[in-house]
Amino acid sequence: MLSQLGVLFVQWFLLILFVIEISGKLYLNWDHQFGIVEDHDLYDEISQDQRGTALAVASLVFAGLAIILSDSPDQYVLQIEIFVAAFGFLLIAAFAHELTLTYRIVLTLQEMALEYGLMLMVWGIFLLIYEVTPETGPVLAIVSLAVFLFRFASLKGELEAHANE
Repeated sequence: MLSQLGVLFVQWFLLILFVIEISGKLYLNWDHQFGIVEDHDLYDEISQDQRGTALAVASLVFAGLAIILSDSPDQYVLQIEIFVAAFGFLLIAAFAHELTLTYRIVLTLQEMALEYGLMLMVWGIFLLIYEVTPETGPVLAIVSLAVFLFRFASLKGELEAHANE
């Protein structure tokens, strides 16, 4: 059984990483992030693509939540909270579209909300399936680790790009 601190870490480590990452991007180039968007067409296209993806995945999260809640919600409180956080991030990514043509930071937040929403969904699925069938742990761990590694492998390049813009 995990200690209380361990449970909090398991539950919220991605949210902590989100805050650290956005803080780093702001620190590296505050002026660029809070600069006015000049190429509206490019930002609109990128934002619209991210919005569509976020809405599609949010509907999957919502369906997953409905299934969990219809079965035995008391047993899966940790997973439900993670799915709710994922759902929230994905909705932020969807609704941020209207503001992405103002300041660059909004597009950065939209992109990060989409990515972290997806990672929270993967993490929630890992914890849910592992609790139901623990023998799937090694396969789930490899898949989850691959998702996280691909996401964080691009972080160095993103931070460098933010520093140089």
